[in-house]
Amino acid sequence: MARTRASCNPMRPEGSWIKFRLDLLNVKYVEVAAKANRSVTFVSEVIRGVKNSKAVGAALAQILGYPSYEELLEAARRGAKAGAA
Repeated sequence: MARTRASCNPMRPEGSWIKFRLDLLNVKYVEVAAKANRSVTFVSEVIRGVKNSKAVGAALAQILGYPSYEELLEAARRGAKAGAA
């Protein structure tokens, strides 16, 4: 059965794109976790699409320069679709 996701959770390609963008800025998950007041494991699970968190989404959007997590996810979908990591 194909995996589905809520529109607020990244799937593997989008999560990979978000990780790629964090790596470009040399931002570690521990920094995102501190900003969101969550654990590093939880941040990883959000990026992989296993869990959802407004706090982690907001931290990711702010760190990566997007006005909202929804806009970050949309950019991640476009980037993943275009093959940009």
